[in-house]
Amino acid sequence: MTKLLLIGSGHAHLSILRSLLHENVSELEVTLITSSKFQYFSGVFSGFTEGLYKEDEIRIDLASLCDSTSVKFIEDTIISFDPIQKVLLGFSGGIYSFDVISFDMEPWTSSELMGTPESNPKHHVIEEIKKVRTSDAPVIIGDCLAAVELALSISTWRKKHNMSKPVSFISSNSLLHSYGVNATNKIRMIAHDHNLVFYENERVKEVNNNYVLTDKGTEIKYSILLPITGAKASSLFKQALLPVDPSGFLLVDDTLQSDEYPYVFGAGNCVTISEYPDLEKSDFHATRQGPILWRNIKRFISGRPLARYTPRSNFFSILSTGEQQGLMIYKNRTFHGKWVWNLKHYIDQKYVKKHIR
Repeated sequence: MTKLLLIGSGHAHLSILRSLLHENVSELEVTLITSSKFQYFSGVFSGFTEGLYKEDEIRIDLASLCDSTSVKFIEDTIISFDPIQKVLLGFSGGIYSFDVISFDMEPWTSSELMGTPESNPKHHVIEEIKKVRTSDAPVIIGDCLAAVELALSISTWRKKHNMSKPVSFISSNSLLHSYGVNATNKIRMIAHDHNLVFYENERVKEVNNNYVLTDKGTEIKYSILLPITGAKASSLFKQALLPVDPSGFLLVDDTLQSDEYPYVFGAGNCVTISEYPDLEKSDFHATRQGPILWRNIKRFISGRPLARYTPRSNFFSILSTGEQQGLMIYKNRTFHGKWVWNLKHYIDQKYVKKHIR
């Protein structure tokens, strides 16, 4: 019997769990180890923030999903990993051995501004959102699409609840800069309409007791900060002396396998693929990697050649802009309106419902 450990409940591992609902793998003993029994789907954070979804509508019950498959579920956080001895240590004191292992963990959100080296993963961000919405003078910091989306949804929630003080948003680049000029100009108009006060091309230089100071000398008063400043690699991979990229993310090749330790696989937002070092860490790519990851794990165990993952370059992005409106970005074109939000709502709900058992 081959022992397969799945560490983390990202989109690629969720794809494996869905496959196991319909597959019989009697030769495999599969265990999922993750830090929470719930996996929160970040695609609907904005809807939750705005008050459109309840908390149990934006999360997947992993324990229940595993019960529906042949997978053993363990709630624990891995703190140490020895790839040579093939053993891991959990925060609970649990010791876990394996024959083959796969990592698909949530990347940490960098929050050095808050004075802590690593922030909480998704299931704790929900509590932060609740605090930020009702705070007197909230400030959101970040460059990514998710940061803009949260700022707009918090602004919408505050408007609904007659909170007159605006949300402030600080970006070290132009808004949605990686999506092109049209997207930047469109989101600026939307931000103005939502009374979102935004500061572009300014970096946070200093955080004092009641204000943020940027590198341009701007002082921004705040009552609470929510940094959404991008993914930060877990220290686990470096500690285990696994091959990593310059930022500390687990390095795998396009078969989603470690070159140095062939029984170590990884996918999703905690890895960098050596053939595509600049590939965006996104749920879209993580979801598409799932079937390749599962196929290659089984092929490795049976001694067959592995398949290669090729990223898809042309895909659209949708963000919620508040008041059940959405912005779609495809190549250099943008579309904004109620129908875009309806499409996003349909896609998101369909995904979450796949995992309800």
